[in-house]
Amino acid sequence: MAGPHSFARHVDDLAELLDAWDVPKAVLIGHSYGTDLGSRFCLRHSDRVAAMLLMCGPFVGDWRTGDRAERGRRMSAAQQERLRELQELPHRTEEQEVELLTLAWFTDHADPERGWLWAAQGALRRRPVNWSMNGELGKEGHADPLDGHLGDLRARLPARVEVLGGVDDPRPVSALESLALRLAVPLTRIEGAGHEPWLEQPDTVRVHLRRFVRGAVGAQGFA
Repeated sequence: MAGPHSFARHVDDLAELLDAWDVPKAVLIGHSYGTDLGSRFCLRHSDRVAAMLLMCGPFVGDWRTGDRAERGRRMSAAQQERLRELQELPHRTEEQEVELLTLAWFTDHADPERGWLWAAQGALRRRPVNWSMNGELGKEGHADPLDGHLGDLRARLPARVEVLGGVDDPRPVSALESLALRLAVPLTRIEGAGHEPWLEQPDTVRVHLRRFVRGAVGAQGFA
């Protein structure tokens, strides 16, 4: 999708999508960046959020220090050096792009061997990566972090909100604990899982998602 990109634009896009589907109020389930988007959508359109499940985010506080340290621990020195080399290239071949994404993503998982396989598969399928969009949103996130809006967000949250995170995500689960505490919502920790917990603990995540959605839909009187 062509830029420029901003949180406001993505929030407007989500509102437009709900309008196109004729959905006045929705149960939002976001993962990773989707949790930031869902939170910012709730800040502007709380009347349209029936319930919200935040999976593996949003991360608040100085979580990047712990994330960098843990990723470094999970990578060999040679892998770290190769990743830096690829990131610094002004242009990358298809093969180099796949290699970069595999190196960048395999540390998201609790099991490094299976993580490498999943990352390599994702590097082939989840393409092309919109690096320009990532850069724009990253810059805006640094300038206007969600941390500064948590008080307002807490006041606008629907009655049913939960946070879910993988205990072995390199992004520290302590950041999700801080988020849940500040929003006064429950946190579910998935043991033996990283940033994509449905890959490593599919049954556990499936049960949790079904319970959440059924409860949220039932509370709205739709079931």
